[in-house]
Amino acid sequence: MPLCTNCAQAVPYLYTVYHSVNNVRLEQCPSCRAPADPYVEHDALVVALDLILLKRGVYRHLLFNRGTPPRKAEENCHGPDKLNEQNTREKRAEDDARETTRRWLIMRVGTGVVLVDSFVRWSRLRGFNSVLPLPEFNPPTRGTEVAAFIRVLLGCFVETASFHGGITLASIVVLTSLERVARWRKRRYTPSSIRQQLRYSHISLCLFYSSLTKFMLLVILSIGGSQVRKDSPHPVYVYKMPFESPLWHVLDDDILDRTWLVRNMLGGMSAGFGLRVVLDCHPILTTLVILSGCLIKTGVVSLVRDCVGPGNGVGETWLTYSIP
Repeated sequence: MPLCTNCAQAVPYLYTVYHSVNNVRLEQCPSCRAPADPYVEHDALVVALDLILLKRGVYRHLLFNRGTPPRKAEENCHGPDKLNEQNTREKRAEDDARETTRRWLIMRVGTGVVLVDSFVRWSRLRGFNSVLPLPEFNPPTRGTEVAAFIRVLLGCFVETASFHGGITLASIVVLTSLERVARWRKRRYTPSSIRQQLRYSHISLCLFYSSLTKFMLLVILSIGGSQVRKDSPHPVYVYKMPFESPLWHVLDDDILDRTWLVRNMLGGMSAGFGLRVVLDCHPILTTLVILSGCLIKTGVVSLVRDCVGPGNGVGETWLTYSIP
């Protein structure tokens, strides 16, 4: 059953389709009296922008509402008992079909995310001589570049799988504990609408959607970002600032690693916000889930870091960018 993007309450339908072409009427949420899902009428650009801005409504639309069938105008002529019987009979088949579609979507989106992450990592690590172990007089060949990219691709796949597995396992523990505590405090426990519609596949899909902001900035940094030499002098105006202090130098390009900041800090906050919408629990519990997934990911990366690139420096650099 779809959810209202405003109050997260369950609604029977999102919109009604009439006989004429492009004649659609949005359904009103019975709880908050707002349109159930205004993203039905929006194009993909608006959805992507709101996803970058981390709006709750777009998460509910993409995870719970997208692909739900509309109400048809000719269905209103039938009695309510017949409609309820038909909905009950077809609900299980519809849920199974949506779960299968969601899993295929996870595979497609996950493949794109891993490829983008591999490109960003490969462009970051290809400057090390240990990634391309060739003499200085012999430039790297295309085969060596491809082999290095394949190693980075496999490393990103293992890291992503371990992170999603750790997040899912921690989410199961948190949700099970919350349900047991709620049943112990109340004999008649009714989970929220989000908890009722939540499936484990929603967690991985939410993490992939949350990484859009992170990878967009990482691609920009990997393409247009230039590293400042450590021996380059500061501009003259920096020395003339009256508030110059050691803390100000932390913001210099040769000290502040923007890639690490975007990957771990911004990525962690985006993932935490997405899980906050999906799990429907306290932000402290969501933070614990994110930290548990990061610890499991770091443990797996520390075991496979030497397989990314032979030589000194690559494994340590890979592990550094994997630790939040």
